[in-house]
Parts: sequence; structure tokens; C-alpha cells
Amino acid sequence: MNDGPEISETVLDEVRIVRVTGEFDSDEVDDAARCLAVPADGPARATVVDLAEVSFADSSLLHTLLTARQRHEEAGVPFVLAAVSPLVRRLLELTDTARAFTQAPDLAAALKLTRP
Repeated sequence: MNDGPEISETVLDEVRIVRVTGEFDSDEVDDAARCLAVPADGPARATVVDLAEVSFADSSLLHTLLTARQRHEEAGVPFVLAAVSPLVRRLLELTDTARAFTQAPDLAAALKLTRP
């Protein structure tokens, strides 16, 4: 697993998939916020955030995810967390925010949740 932070974005079946990997802290907030913004145009009709390879996360990631979820909800665009790493799951549980998110055990299940 790569410890350096990376945020990548792809579109699959009209769903934007944002992969967050490595160690995530406040230095990555701007990039993550941009990648997690509500799709303004283009083919994406939903956003799935793949968190399987996050090796470190602090409140910066939590705040970014909560803000993105809220903005997607306001826009009526599905926002799903996929394959949440144990570390991020623990962060969500400790802060009692896990229930704020739609979550799926893997990418395939997340994509099913975004179908109209």
C-alpha cells in the first residue's frame, strides 16, 4: 500500500468514483473537496468514495466527507462510501457519524446503491 496521499477520480457507468488512498490529513483537504464536489455537469449521476486503501485519516477527512455528503444530499445526488477501511470505520464510529453515510462493503455493492 502506498502511504503517500492520492486522490483519483474516474467515471464508470455514469457514476463518479473517487479513490482516496494513503495517509490523509489537512494538507489534502482542498484536493479532496474539489474531487468530492457535486457533479455540475457531465455524465456522472452519483459519487462513490472508495476508502479501502486509506492508511491514516484525521478529522480533516471526516469533515470533508460530511460536507460532501451534505452538498450531494441538497443536490439530490447519491453519495456512497465504499469499502471503508478499518481505520476510517473506527473514525466514523468514534465520532458517531457512521450513520450519516450510505455505505457499501465494496465498489460493486456501492454502484448498485446508486442505480435509479
